[in-house]
Amino acid sequence: MQFISPRNSWHKLGSSVGLTYNFLVDDVDAEYNRLTGLDLVPSLEIEDHPWGDRGFAINDPNGILLYIYSEREPDAEFKQFYVKNIWFDF
Repeated sequence: MQFISPRNSWHKLGSSVGLTYNFLVDDVDAEYNRLTGLDLVPSLEIEDHPWGDRGFAINDPNGILLYIYSEREPDAEFKQFYVKNIWFDF
């Protein structure tokens, strides 16, 4: 399920057909290298996102999208809406 509109024409709209699990990791680049080294093919290549993360996605054998990311400081456009909480220390 998706609650926001895509910012770019190449973003795909989500659907309620499957699940997405988000996994916060310390080093997303290391996880990307580890998983692609196991011949897993990302369904979303690793990239920085202006809302404050760097991540990629793969599909598990059951069709669940696994989004793996590390936090980054959000761009000014998004930082103004960011609510700092106890887990993140930007």
